[in-house]
Amino acid sequence: MNITAHAQRLFIFLGLILVAIAAIQLLMRPRRQAKPAGWFDATTVRAIFFIAVGLVVVLAGVGVIPLPGGR
Repeated sequence: MNITAHAQRLFIFLGLILVAIAAIQLLMRPRRQAKPAGWFDATTVRAIFFIAVGLVVVLAGVGVIPLPGGR
């Protein structure tokens, strides 16, 4: 079995899950009515980081970023 082919599919799947969860986290985060915190609170920064990592993982899965032992 070619482990690299399975790893690439796994990277795509897990990267998409990570991006989806981060997007849901951004959309569902609690809003403070009394004190506007702006867009850059801890939850937003964490979600943006998760989206960036998820996109890198997806790019590695589709082959834009080469994996060791890849095709």
